[in-house]
Amino acid sequence: MRCFIAVTPPSDVVADIDRFLEPRRIATEKSPWRWSRPATYHLTLAFMADHPGHRVEELAQAIDEWAGRHAPLAMSIAGAGGFRGPERAKVLYLGVPGVAAVQLGEWSRQLRTLVTHHGGSPDGTGFRAHITIARAQRAQKAGRLLQALDTYESREFVVPEVVLVESHLANRTHEVLHRAILRG
Repeated sequence: MRCFIAVTPPSDVVADIDRFLEPRRIATEKSPWRWSRPATYHLTLAFMADHPGHRVEELAQAIDEWAGRHAPLAMSIAGAGGFRGPERAKVLYLGVPGVAAVQLGEWSRQLRTLVTHHGGSPDGTGFRAHITIARAQRAQKAGRLLQALDTYESREFVVPEVVLVESHLANRTHEVLHRAILRG
C-alpha cells in the first residue's frame, strides 16, 4: 500500500493557500505546471511507496504511542521554493519557516525509524518541511513564478495531530487511515 505519515494544515489555512494560488493557477494554465488540489495539501514526514497492508494497524498503534510523547506544534507556512532549484524545478512548494521546520525534521527522522521497525521501507531522501503545490513532468524555469509564490505567509496555527494517509495514484486522492493526537 502506498502511504505516508503527515501533518495537514487546518481548513482555513488550506482555503487561504487556495485563494493565494488561484491567480497563479489561472496565469499558468497553459504551462506545464499541474497544480495540487487543496484537499491533498500536507507536509509529509515519512513516505512509504509500498507498506505491507496487513501491518497498517500495527503501524497506527505505534504512531499513537509516538504521538503520546510529543506535544502539539505551533507553525506557519511561508515562502516558496522549487526542488532542483528555480532554473530546473519539477516541483514547486510552500515552506515552513523557523524552529517548526527543525522540529518537523526531527519528527520525520523519528517516524522514518518507527516505520522501519513496523514493516515499512520509508523513502530515505533528505527532509524539507514543505507543501507541494505544483509539479511538472520536465524541469522548468520557475524563477518568476517562485518570486510570486515566495510572498505567501499563513497565520500561525497549532498542529494537534499527525495522520497516516493512503495515497491513491490512479485518481490522485488521499484517504486518511488514522489520526494520532499529539499529547506529550
